[in-house]
Amino acid sequence: MTKRKVIIDTDPGIDDALAIMAALQHPDLDVLGLTSVAGNKGIHFTTDNAARLLTLFESDIKVYRGATNDYLSLKAGKGERADEAGFVHGASGLGSVELPIDPVVHGERGAIDFILETIKAYPGEVDIIALGPVTNLALCLEKDLETMKQVRTIHSMGGGVHRGNRSPVAEFNYWFDPTAVDMLYTQLGPHVPIWMIGLDVTHQGITDLNDLTFMKMAGGELGELIFEMMQFYVNTYWHQNGYMGAVVHDLMAMIGYIYPEMYQEIHHANLRCVNDSVLAKGQCIVDLHNQFNWEKNAYIPMSANIRFYKEKIMAVLFGEEVAEDYKKRVKSMS
Repeated sequence: MTKRKVIIDTDPGIDDALAIMAALQHPDLDVLGLTSVAGNKGIHFTTDNAARLLTLFESDIKVYRGATNDYLSLKAGKGERADEAGFVHGASGLGSVELPIDPVVHGERGAIDFILETIKAYPGEVDIIALGPVTNLALCLEKDLETMKQVRTIHSMGGGVHRGNRSPVAEFNYWFDPTAVDMLYTQLGPHVPIWMIGLDVTHQGITDLNDLTFMKMAGGELGELIFEMMQFYVNTYWHQNGYMGAVVHDLMAMIGYIYPEMYQEIHHANLRCVNDSVLAKGQCIVDLHNQFNWEKNAYIPMSANIRFYKEKIMAVLFGEEVAEDYKKRVKSMS
């Protein structure tokens, strides 16, 4: 079986970290590189956190440093953007976990050059999994739209149709750089399948305390590490949402990319992102049922098989035997 070629564009972030772990573990994915972007934390943190994860898995993959700010700020010549979501992901971006870095995993090229050169090397074969703000992708569009049209698919974790988390109407990644989001969907969406994995579907997949306890008990050293990393995240969701667990948004985007049969309701629709309003900044305007016959530029899952999702998490991260054990224990509790 031919492996799927993947670039992961990311701003780690606890949920990014778990998604990257899943990608690095999966035998059918050929991860060509990670590209960092400012988002959950500033670019120094997100680049180093990506490098820490590559070091953890003793990977020969490299991370390439990307955009330091949102698109309009970069165009205005503003400097590096300060951290935005440390209150969610902790001071380092990985909760209370401290991981070493092997400097060799830092790539010499910038993220934009790496993305475009890789697509040119493998036209029609590269999938981009965008786990953070899509600033790097907008800069690629600006530099070479025709090359970006040769991407196979893009899977973007962000946005929402009926809910937000940074404001009542806006999800964090899309709120951070709504201009880049609107560029991505309007310029590239008619040519390349772009999947918006938004809050409507990710919030259906709460990783609860039973799931985390199982990871710790059955998942070996990696399970213990994930359990520790998730504590800060769980605390945030307890106080902000009242959840007994956490929504690992980017992990759902990654599992859904690997196993698209997980999604149960998918709409092919027109999506625009508000970038000219203070109150509605980052809001997705989606013609979900194609009432206005606007050009379709997004694939939007609205529901998912959550039992399947959780079983695949355990299988990808810890192996099939652990996943079977998980299934038995869940069944015994139901």
